[in-house]
Amino acid sequence: MTSLKPVIILALAAFAAIPASANPSQNRLAATESRDAHQQTRIANGLSNGQISTTEAAHLNAQQARIDNSQARLSADGRFSRRDYARVDQRQDNANRNIARARHNRR
Repeated sequence: MTSLKPVIILALAAFAAIPASANPSQNRLAATESRDAHQQTRIANGLSNGQISTTEAAHLNAQQARIDNSQARLSADGRFSRRDYARVDQRQDNANRNIARARHNRR
């Protein structure tokens, strides 16, 4: 449970940094981009301290790239709806689990 505290704190900080007057579509997009950056950092940290192998890192980075492409495609029209956010969020949840598994797989 303690590993969730930094994630929750970062998520709250990301939402607090978004001005209330901003477009809700922009808020959703900023939240997914913040989460993506955090996951990239987790992959890099796992790689640098030996928890993630280079092969695992390549797979995780490819998954992040697919999520980034999907997000760009969904927001290309200038709108990032709740449904778009839910799709990207679901994919990021899956990536989050994959990163956690790779970091704790006792290779």
